[in-house]
Amino acid sequence: MKISLATNFDDSLIDKVKEYPIYEVYGKLKNDFIGGGRPNNELNDVETEKFERHVRKVRENGIKFNYLLNGSCLSNREQDIEWQNKFKDFLTYLSNVGVNALTVSNPFILQFVKKYFKDEFTVRISTFACVDSYTKAKYWEDMGADYICADFVKINRDFNELKYMVEHLKKAKIEILVTNSCLKNCPMIYTHTNGLSHASGSSLGKTKYEDWGLFFCQKRELEDLSEYIKSPWVRPEDIEYYEKIGIENFKITERDFPIDELVKRVKAYTERNYDGNLLDLVQGHGVVTKDILKLEKRAVNKRSDIYNEIKRVRGLGVPRECDRHIYIDNKKLDGFIKFFVSGNCTGKCEQCGYCKKIAEKSIVPNEEVRKYLLDLYNKYDNVKI
Repeated sequence: MKISLATNFDDSLIDKVKEYPIYEVYGKLKNDFIGGGRPNNELNDVETEKFERHVRKVRENGIKFNYLLNGSCLSNREQDIEWQNKFKDFLTYLSNVGVNALTVSNPFILQFVKKYFKDEFTVRISTFACVDSYTKAKYWEDMGADYICADFVKINRDFNELKYMVEHLKKAKIEILVTNSCLKNCPMIYTHTNGLSHASGSSLGKTKYEDWGLFFCQKRELEDLSEYIKSPWVRPEDIEYYEKIGIENFKITERDFPIDELVKRVKAYTERNYDGNLLDLVQGHGVVTKDILKLEKRAVNKRSDIYNEIKRVRGLGVPRECDRHIYIDNKKLDGFIKFFVSGNCTGKCEQCGYCKKIAEKSIVPNEEVRKYLLDLYNKYDNVKI
């Protein structure tokens, strides 16, 4: 098992995880040439001096530092010669401070890196590239990709496709993102990734980005709790099934989480065991800082107030102040993955009902919080346009 771990740029994180099988940590400056997967207005700023010191700390402990250049849309700026020259200078800077791995989504950027920097960086293809087949993976491999993080919303549980990719790629290694609770086959994936890319690049300026694509998915999951089971997360206990088909690289998020939460995830996946709410591991928000949690309902009607209230209740970019909307009993999911390992999933959910049955067994909703959130999402939908 080899873990790619998000970093929050706190040097003490490295001290706490260096004994685990961490082969790289990943992150990026708040503003740079190419956006990433988190909007600027929800990320903590990282000063250049702190960034460089953290990269040194990582490398001194025998771990790679992977810099995220995974914006899926660059507004065609990459074709401008002046932009290319500045980008080349930026890559030179990253190399000089010790960065030795990159994550990209744009084929042009991969070709650029390989032309001018050869093997100076190992390069991982982001999930934003939506690599969901051997054919797509082979194209990326031929362009020089070293690692390919599979399209989690489509094939995280397609063991036949994943196995074929592992067995037939000559060099590139397949990686699996394990901590994610997006919708399976999400219809928002391309719109959402492009929106996040523009919201995290240096061209954003002072524009406030509202993550309405995320809200769409969250509302659907609240309306149909079986969507949480269909979601492409991977339990710590199920890592072995991916290892059996030759996958050894696994990615753990979140870059804005405190140290204890990141260590909890690393520990659970390394030990292949977690006894608690699965959302604690796979959801990208919801961190708590209080011992006593209580739902406080607020009268909100303005668009910005509704948006911020959803964030407060769920703990999006801010500490969560009330209990989670659902509890997914991880231990009641033992054996769940075998249905997919055996190739029984047809994707025809209305005819199957497997995930619905599992949801009924393993999920306990907090109806007060769930209904309050649904009311807020409906209000937001009514005012966002």
